[in-house]
Amino acid sequence: MGRRGLVDEAIQGILDRVVDGEFPAGSSLPPEADLAALLEVSRPTMREAVRSLSDRGVLRVVHGRGTFVAPQEEWRDLPTLIGVLARTTPSRDLGLQLIQVRRMLEVGAAGLAAEHRTDDDVARMGDLLNRYDAAATADDVDEVAELDIAFHEAILAASGNPFLAAIMQPLAEALSASRRTTAAREDVRSRAQEHHRRIFRAISDGDPATAKDAMRGHMTQTHDDIAAL
Repeated sequence: MGRRGLVDEAIQGILDRVVDGEFPAGSSLPPEADLAALLEVSRPTMREAVRSLSDRGVLRVVHGRGTFVAPQEEWRDLPTLIGVLARTTPSRDLGLQLIQVRRMLEVGAAGLAAEHRTDDDVARMGDLLNRYDAAATADDVDEVAELDIAFHEAILAASGNPFLAAIMQPLAEALSASRRTTAAREDVRSRAQEHHRRIFRAISDGDPATAKDAMRGHMTQTHDDIAAL
């Protein structure tokens, strides 16, 4: 295994112990030599892992005192936070939290998509919805979940704002797990597709206000479906 792989393993080893409660927020990590032995890596590899987690806000290095686990509200790296929350938060609660984030971003994205969509964007979204119908008819849950995500990603792309897709990308794995849970129910995916069609029509018609209202309704429906699980 290369050095990068060893560092990644050491990072994961520290995060595993944060999740398991061995290294709770506010606690200090073991001395350097002890931590390297615990992680079964060299001291330089351990130092690099600590430096990486410090850059992410997970650890706080206090010179002369030691290295401490920071509270989650101080963490600065979204993928790291999502990875830990996915392991420590009940899936239903995590899904509801993700919906809050999606509502804030995707309602505005739908309005922008209605303003900036191209013919290619409209064709892409229409094709995805048709494929969603076929997958739902075949009861292919994984395909339905993937196409659901792809449709929403197509809206972000059609918005013309590259920051939106970049912000949502780290959420992809957690969103995928949530989508598979809801896509397993025929009534839920049927309701979702009705909302998708409304959003699509508004974007295709170039109607930002209606597109935002349709996406807002979709987020409310998704929230209620997850809450009922």
